[in-house]
Order: sequence, then C-alpha cells, then structure tokens
Amino acid sequence: MDHAGHRKRLRQRYKQEGLTGFSSYEVLELLLTYAIPRLNTNDLAHRLIDRFGSFRAVLEASPAELEQVEGIGPQASTLLSMMLPMLRRYEQERSTPRPKLGAYAALSAYCRSLFLGVNVEHCYVLCFDAKSNLIVAVRLSQGTPSEVSIHPRAVVQEVIRHNATGVVLCHNHPGGSPEPSQSDLDVTKEIRQVLDGIGVRLYDHMIVSGSQEYSFRNHGLL
Repeated sequence: MDHAGHRKRLRQRYKQEGLTGFSSYEVLELLLTYAIPRLNTNDLAHRLIDRFGSFRAVLEASPAELEQVEGIGPQASTLLSMMLPMLRRYEQERSTPRPKLGAYAALSAYCRSLFLGVNVEHCYVLCFDAKSNLIVAVRLSQGTPSEVSIHPRAVVQEVIRHNATGVVLCHNHPGGSPEPSQSDLDVTKEIRQVLDGIGVRLYDHMIVSGSQEYSFRNHGLL
C-alpha cells in the first residue's frame, strides 16, 4: 500500500467532510499519522481497539497502557492520552468560564467537566477569592474506581498557597451513585472544622457521577 498517499487521502477526506463518515478505526488511524511517520497506522488502530475494546477505552488508557501495544511508542501514546484532557479543558472554557460561588448551575457543570472520561476517583479542591471568583481548581489525589483519599492538610496547603477565602471540594463516583458514603460525610465534616479554624469557608462538597451530582449544601449538610 502507498502509505503516504493513503495518509494524504485520509487528511483530505477529513478536511472535506469532518469525522462524520469515519469509523472509530479510521479516526485513530488519522490521529496516529501525526505521531508515527511512514508505518501503516491502520494496523495500529485495529490493534488498539482490539486491545482495549472500544474507541472510548483507547482514549481513557494511560500512556503506559498504550505503549504495551506493539508499534505504539512515547509520541503516539502522548498524543492519544492528550485527547480527553484537551476535551475537558475545552468543556470547562466553553460551558462554565470561571464559575462563581452561588451560581449553582455553572459550578456543577464545571465540576462535571473535570471528570469527563475519568474512570477512577479523583478529588479536586476549587479555591475562590473574596469576590467569589474561581482562582484555581487543583487535583489533590487520584484513587481507585471506588475510593479516593481526601486529606485536610492538603486542602489547607492549597488554600494558603492561593490565598483563598472560600472552597468547594469536588470528587467523583465513576459508574456509581453520587450519594455520599459515610467516609465522604466524615471527611467533609473534618475539613470544614479545619477550614473554620483558619477563617476559610467550605461552601460545598460536590460528588459527580456521570451527568449527575450531589451537593452537600443543597442537601443541608453544609
């Protein structure tokens, strides 16, 4: 096969019609042409989907997991693993630019965007200034599909670093219910007490599961 000509035809086809008529294999094949020179990326695309089971699972895989597939090196694994983080960034800027405390719809949409395509539990602290504007969202920890640790000391460190006056905690329950566990309730109470001691308000703790979220504040828990 004339691989150079095939790559050119794939790119031209995308320019003319977008990805609408592309199969999942072809989308991966096109992406890989930008990371792997000369090789047959069609075969690599099939290997990836055969290994992970779906296009979605390929994008959710870590660089180390991707590199276990024959022919996938650091450049290709970096490119593929960047796709979901880039989409999360896009969603954050498109739908909820700099959410404010008190604007529940924008805040919940922003929190959901943090976990787009994430299949293990992550915990974030969102730091706000005195005018209720978001300063930064910091990922505190990464856990397993069913558990993540939230340490009060780590929250306090970020609050002090960014001179925050208000805080929202946010973590996810991938594939489950957004309802809080007893551990979630206990650690939220502990963090609230610690922040009260330094004059910082814990405004909310939001738990995200898919398109749903649970707000401690809306349920009278804060």
